Amino acid sequence: MLYLVIIILSLILSIIFTLIVKKLALKFNIIDQPDFNRKIHTKPIPLMGGLAIFLAFFITLFFFRDYLVIGNLNYNHWLGFFIGALFLLIGGLLDDKYNLPPKLQIIWPILAAVSVIMGGVSIEKISNPLGGFINFSFGLSAIIIFLWLLGITYTTKLLDGLDGLATGVSAIGGLIIFLFTISDKYFQPDIAVASLIFSVVLIGFLIFNFNPAKIFLGESGSLLIGYILGVLAIISGGKIAIALLVIGLPALDVLWTIIRRLISGQNPFRSSDRKHLHHRLIDMGLNQKQAVLFFYGVSTFFGISGLFLQSLGKFWALLILVILMFGIIIFFNLVDRKKQPVKDNDKKSLLLHICCAPCGAYLISEKLLKDYNITLYFYNSNIDTLDEYQKRLLWVKYLADKYSLKLEVEPYQHDLWLEKVKGLENEPEKGSRCFVCYYDRLIKTALLAKKFNITNFYTTLTVSPYKDLKKIKEYGQKIAQENNIVFLDLDYDQKELYKKSIDLAKELGFYRQKYCACEFSRLTNDKK
Repeated sequence: MLYLVIIILSLILSIIFTLIVKKLALKFNIIDQPDFNRKIHTKPIPLMGGLAIFLAFFITLFFFRDYLVIGNLNYNHWLGFFIGALFLLIGGLLDDKYNLPPKLQIIWPILAAVSVIMGGVSIEKISNPLGGFINFSFGLSAIIIFLWLLGITYTTKLLDGLDGLATGVSAIGGLIIFLFTISDKYFQPDIAVASLIFSVVLIGFLIFNFNPAKIFLGESGSLLIGYILGVLAIISGGKIAIALLVIGLPALDVLWTIIRRLISGQNPFRSSDRKHLHHRLIDMGLNQKQAVLFFYGVSTFFGISGLFLQSLGKFWALLILVILMFGIIIFFNLVDRKKQPVKDNDKKSLLLHICCAPCGAYLISEKLLKDYNITLYFYNSNIDTLDEYQKRLLWVKYLADKYSLKLEVEPYQHDLWLEKVKGLENEPEKGSRCFVCYYDRLIKTALLAKKFNITNFYTTLTVSPYKDLKKIKEYGQKIAQENNIVFLDLDYDQKELYKKSIDLAKELGFYRQKYCACEFSRLTNDKK
């Protein structure tokens, strides 16, 4: 009955505080703006998720405070834990708002770890995989706790790259510790209460954080959940191995990221890239939900296995995780090599006008990439609103990053485009207005190609069956002859290519517009 009450109260408070914090973040403009260097979302998303988790967790914990001191812990331990979490919340919120530099970001996790140690939390001993125990002095215990908490907070911070990923994995960790501490052999009702509250609060937040996310953890949340999980692992009797089995794969990914960046001569904490495991899974073709569920599955499997394994068994399970990560590293290295069978110097140069990512993805990956050194050109001032223009541009940036392509972007000048089609507003689709639009973008692409000494040009306008392919090719060949440049002569079934393009766009989770681009095509579409 106690656990049922905890679940209900934790879930209700988590949902309520998440909704409130979401509105506050929007009101004070504490939001995460999309940019496709690393980020995948296409619109601004509220941050400050850590505030909702902090409030729901500690308020629920306060309601059940009497249960927190029925074991070996006292209120000083919990006070140190609370103060550490408060430090992370303050620092995280400041970073969410002002984007603090790394040298200021690190201060708050350090203060949090010190608070836990000053509160009296320590590790007296841990199980020896070979039998017996390994005892720790106070100094060695403090060092281990300090390094452990810094490591796990930065693991969840770097893991927070896909909707619901860090939240879900941490919730699984909390549930595993809960199951561990209600077992007859390791019964710890105080830790069971705290870990259950933590898990349910995260599940409530996950309702809004799972793909497509309506709110993000932010720095305040991504550090906080790792910190709480790390402390729970320590105060449950030094069950660090259990937590490691749950977050083992992400933790090893973080370790490999640090090593990889150091080898490349980069600062591992100031650099950023799209080579984290979760990004690589996305680049392989998984959508966000599939990649996140993969991590959930690995964390659940190894976490549950830890419930039934003794110390030596946990050691072997951790070793299997290390071997798994090593195999993943080798696999992606082989994939990277396979992706580059032809040197750029051996490829023909191509300037590809791109109208949108869905029309470009299949054409680029399956038709052009193996033979051409491609530069993308985003020139689409015919798009009716700046918001729509930015959405399409963001996904084109993602596509360029995915295939390591250069991207040239023309400024948005819709008024100038409207002047070009003045008097043709009532023309039907595939009519005279569209012909002006085809020609405008093709001539701009050809002239830019000449400027950059690129020998070939083409356009993704040819992909859609809603465009006049014959007219586009006619204009392309004419412009090519006039400017002594090559317009590609590709032979494919337009409808079949379009179908494959749409299928790939769905698979990759691309934003797909419901009309061509201009306000006139939108009106035509609305009438249908």
